[in-house]
Parts: sequence; structure tokens; C-alpha cells
Amino acid sequence: MQDDALVARKAHGVSPDRLALYSGRGQNPLSEPIAKILIVEPDPQTLEMLVAAFVERFNAHITCVSTAEDALNTELVEPHDIIVTELELDGMDGIELAEQLASLRRRPIIILAEDPTSTEAIYAMRAGVTDMFEKPFRVSTLLDSASRALHSYDIHCKHIARHRKLRDVVRKVIRERRELAKRTDLICRDLVGAHRKLVQRVMQFEEIKTIRR
Repeated sequence: MQDDALVARKAHGVSPDRLALYSGRGQNPLSEPIAKILIVEPDPQTLEMLVAAFVERFNAHITCVSTAEDALNTELVEPHDIIVTELELDGMDGIELAEQLASLRRRPIIILAEDPTSTEAIYAMRAGVTDMFEKPFRVSTLLDSASRALHSYDIHCKHIARHRKLRDVVRKVIRERRELAKRTDLICRDLVGAHRKLVQRVMQFEEIKTIRR
């Protein structure tokens, strides 16, 4: 499969009900992290072409489904790093799917469409879609877009992880300071009580000395 091959136009009426898993080594398998890619495509020929291209380009685990419902169910079980979906799907189109996915978790979404309207493009942007490709398109352009999206998403995830780690550290420090303040308060109370007892004993001793005189 040539990287700059053109996508064939979608063959309507073909809706295979299947879920397939693929693993790609990518161009730099030792230097790139393993990504999880979900492809939602009902046309077997287009799906085969996409899988071949992504397997060749990315070090990734690729999951393939043919319907939006299967995509949502798959995401609930195992979230993916990026989703590539056909716009025209049975029951729910790619934009509606993007909205549903965004409610679960933000991640890059790329839509493949045949003759998309400007209205669909606007709704796709509002749904948080990263990119939209009109068929036919060059696979290399799609792969480049996916690569940029994965890179940005990786940076975003690392930033979120650092933020959570910092938040956990701050919470730990605050909790430890509160515990230290409680222990300090108890120690101060003990010292005050001991001082009072000492003062009382000294006063009693002075009273005894006075009486004896």
C-alpha cells in the first residue's frame, strides 16, 4: 500500500458487523509510544486500506468497528488515543458520535466524509472534531494529521498527569501540615497543663514555707 494512495469513494449499502484488532510496528517502533487507534468504517475496502496505512505508519494497537454504537461500547471498555470515523454511519453519524465521545473523554477525532457541507463542518468543529477530510484524499495527509493529533494529545495527557501529580503533592503537604498543626496544638496544651501544675506546686511549697515561719 503506497502512502500517497488515494482513498476510493465510499461504496454505499455495505455495513459489515465486525470488530477487528490489528497491531502495527510503525516506522520507528523502538522510539514511539504505543498508541491506541479506533477506526469506525462500514466499508470493507476503505477499512482495509486505512488499516494497512495506519499499521505501516504507527506503532499502535488498532481496533476496527463498523457502527457508532460499537464505537461507543468499545470506548467504554477500552478508551483509545485517537478515533478515525466515517461521517455516514447507521443510526448515528460521525458528528453525533464525536459529541457522544466528547462526553466520555476528550481525545482527537478525525472524520472522513464524502461531499461534506459547510454546516456539517461547523457542527463537527463544535463537537470537538480535530480534522475533517473530504473523499477522495491522500492517505499521507490523513496520516500526517493523525500523527500531529497524537503528538498534541500525548503532550496534553502528560500535562494533565503532571497537574494531577502536583495536585496530589499539594494535598499531601496540606494534609501533613494539618496533622502537624494538630500535634503541635496537643503538645502546646500538654506544656500549658504541665506549667500550670508546676506553678501550683510552687505556690503550695511557698505557702508551706510561710506557715512554718
